[in-house]
Amino acid sequence: MTSKLRQRTSLDGEGVVWAVGAFVASLLIGLLVEPFRGTIGLENVVIMYLVVVVAAAAIGGRAAGIVAAVSAALAYDFFLTSPYHTLAIDSLAQVITVVLLLATGVVVSIGGRVRRRSAAAAAAHAEAIRLLHQLTQATAAGGPVDRVAAEGLRELLGARRVSVLHRSPAGFAVTVDIGETHAPLDLEALTHLDREGRIPSGHHRVLDGFMVLPLEGVAIDLVARQQPVGYLVVIPGHDVAADRTTRLAVAAMANQVAVAATERSQR
Repeated sequence: MTSKLRQRTSLDGEGVVWAVGAFVASLLIGLLVEPFRGTIGLENVVIMYLVVVVAAAAIGGRAAGIVAAVSAALAYDFFLTSPYHTLAIDSLAQVITVVLLLATGVVVSIGGRVRRRSAAAAAAHAEAIRLLHQLTQATAAGGPVDRVAAEGLRELLGARRVSVLHRSPAGFAVTVDIGETHAPLDLEALTHLDREGRIPSGHHRVLDGFMVLPLEGVAIDLVARQQPVGYLVVIPGHDVAADRTTRLAVAAMANQVAVAATERSQR
């Protein structure tokens, strides 16, 4: 839903850091434990590796967790299974241990990604509520509602461009236009959302099980007292999850922008 909320399995910047950190940690554990492999108890070493995988998955995401799981399994194999310092294994019991370590790490990674997504979604929802409150205050104070909404949506959605257009006798007048504003706006090329921010059928696009906003951009009608008064345009900069909270937040902001515009015209 935000730029922090890309529904992808690939490594982002934070994920790369944790993947590399997990790889280095796996090597260090092997090097430090190797002199004591006959006495330390290999089950304790497995737990140490799993701690690394859990941390990488919980913070760095699923891809980082999977990298950590593979690194842990290979390091365990290299340093702690015979013949040592090779990836060959001469014992069925040790093969089973390495496979279980890898499988457990992958399962933990998948769960870690789910927790990370849930935390990111909760943070994005809280940010949407904060933005709506800020917009309400601007409306009550007669402040720059259009700009508050546009800047807030650009940050909330990681949008490439956000524009507010109002009807005028000559057509449409752009009152706020932020982001990459060099290209002309083509309202006909945009996907038009309904009053509740829903994406019309035929424009649905799903990524990793989540519906995302069309990359060509979306427009939602500004309607006040049952009369269309303009458009709120959002052009995403990347795939943005279009869950119900996101859609309702955009629709609510559009409604406040329309109401504020009508109040201004009556003053």
